[in-house]
Amino acid sequence: MRFKIRICVITCTLTFLAIGIKLAGQTRKLPPVPYDPLELATGPVEVADSPDKRAAILGLLERARQNNNLHIKGMAPFHLKASFSVVGSDPSNGFGELEEMWANGSAWRWNAHLGNYSQSRVLYRGVAYDASPQAYQPLRLETVRQAIFWPVSGNFVNNVIRVANTMLNGKAVTCALISSPRAEASTVPGRQWHEEEYCIDPKLGLLQSYSVAPGIYSTYDYSNALTYHGHVLAKGITIVEAGNIAAQVQIDSLQDLSASESLFTPTPEMKSPGILISEPMRFPQFAKADPALAGTAMQPIIVHATLDTEGKVLEAEALQLPGSPISDAALQLVRNTNYGPSRAGRRVQRDVFINVQFTAP
Repeated sequence: MRFKIRICVITCTLTFLAIGIKLAGQTRKLPPVPYDPLELATGPVEVADSPDKRAAILGLLERARQNNNLHIKGMAPFHLKASFSVVGSDPSNGFGELEEMWANGSAWRWNAHLGNYSQSRVLYRGVAYDASPQAYQPLRLETVRQAIFWPVSGNFVNNVIRVANTMLNGKAVTCALISSPRAEASTVPGRQWHEEEYCIDPKLGLLQSYSVAPGIYSTYDYSNALTYHGHVLAKGITIVEAGNIAAQVQIDSLQDLSASESLFTPTPEMKSPGILISEPMRFPQFAKADPALAGTAMQPIIVHATLDTEGKVLEAEALQLPGSPISDAALQLVRNTNYGPSRAGRRVQRDVFINVQFTAP
């Protein structure tokens, strides 16, 4: 189970989910989101700006959330096992396994390993105990856990929501494009850089595709779906970053939990408090481009990164144009930035998506 922590990152006076950059009184328009075969919201978009429109899309989002959320109050205790293969730089590569035993919001345990990372966490009397209390979770493992347990998270009541109706594998899907309450409610076709995207089967209420930022997509395969106390879960999940498969996930089993109280009691070797994990965060970062980039199109590059408890970058990867001079420059900028410790006053590892925007040299 994830601790949900709202955290602000100190990067000058950045505003989360900003649409443009206000420089010298002018708003710099961003280029369109690059083509990606998994980007579904490419056509006409309608703003959910009336009570009926908002009720319809918020209801659909809530159906998807309730279906995927195995941690809701009153949920039947469960034992879930998943396996996955990950492609990426060390330590985020190779074969991984994830196991979660959940009795209720006050008693749960999860175990995971990937590459040279291994962790076992128990919640005991409201405190998390870890077998490896100093270990940071690999970026790709956090992405896998997010895709399984919390793909639809957050309260969207006050957000700007745009809606695109499209097709996926020959079936109709409704895509909700979510941005901050301060965003512009534009009818410009296609997804914008600052929007999250949730594409849902409007008849069944099942999440088909989730994208926290352009360039990263989790798609859900229900062909051999698992059913558990009214919930329908995809058997397979594919996570794609920058056009390449980053992880293939399979839910191996989901069944009723049969465990004694000792399962949720920390062993003497376990220590507390462990490092908490934030939910995904998005914010922009602006910089003047190096003269070496003169003549290069100044498109945004979103960098997916994890930050340690002090705000230093642990891992980072570009979601657009990997290996190009502009994406390399964005990665270098992010890796050389210290984003400061969390304001929450706790030991928190942050999962961030940084929209790097260069101005011309």
